[in-house]
Amino acid sequence: AHTVLYITGLQFVLKLTPHTPAASPSVPGQEDIQAAMPVEELDPSHYPATRAAKVAEHFINTRYGSPFAWFGSSGVKKAGLEVRAKLHFTLKEMTRNQDMGLCSAEVLFHRADERKPPQVQCTCSGAFQVNTSAEEEDLYQRLRNATSLLSGSDIPNSVGHIDPEMAPFWHLGGVASSFIMLRESNESTLLNMAHIDNFTQMETKDAQLMFQYDILLHDMVSQEILKWKLLLSWSPDGGVKVLEAEWDPKCRSCERAHLTVTTGIAAEQEMKGDNNNV
Repeated sequence: AHTVLYITGLQFVLKLTPHTPAASPSVPGQEDIQAAMPVEELDPSHYPATRAAKVAEHFINTRYGSPFAWFGSSGVKKAGLEVRAKLHFTLKEMTRNQDMGLCSAEVLFHRADERKPPQVQCTCSGAFQVNTSAEEEDLYQRLRNATSLLSGSDIPNSVGHIDPEMAPFWHLGGVASSFIMLRESNESTLLNMAHIDNFTQMETKDAQLMFQYDILLHDMVSQEILKWKLLLSWSPDGGVKVLEAEWDPKCRSCERAHLTVTTGIAAEQEMKGDNNNV
């Protein structure tokens, strides 16, 4: 397997034995959007800009994410609004904490009553590459050849710790969650993956490995915790695909997770306040 991601000029270039996330039913089709209004400048630190950057982040993960490549926006530099949000943001590969350059995105949110996912157009500049071939192939072969199926739970634990051997499955859950968060995002949401309740490797004879995940998503606007059950597949050649997704409206663990998430946010804000006062 040969998996090398690099960005050059003003467009993504991906070299790998290809997987095609665009064919997944969870990924929206991309359409041309015609601009019709003058651009209104947005404060890069305010919600309309960060919301659009989060959607662009999910879009990138559905195309290029893996257990060893999980992308996030590390700051919006400039943002404007016409019919669609236009923004420039820096991209970070989070498994290595590696800056990946500057990206530009255009995000169109549909009316809430239309129940359509946002439309995203995204390009990135710079020249770099993330080679995950060896790590992905090693993990894939270990899982294929293991005598028992792998499982895990409570990631991260109550003190925020993730065991190193569980880290690829945290990243895999984050990438799979981006398929759902991209589909469910609108002008009133800001979605992150908060917690993996549990995951289980499923039996399969196909080349793609299969996993069942119970994942908690956190809407930072409403502070609501949303539980989703995902059936997903992954291989170095085929990439990540979400095959089934089911929302659990009667989540017994969501109240506890809400307290954990909000307590963590409060502690982080308190730490930032202490640092600012130094």
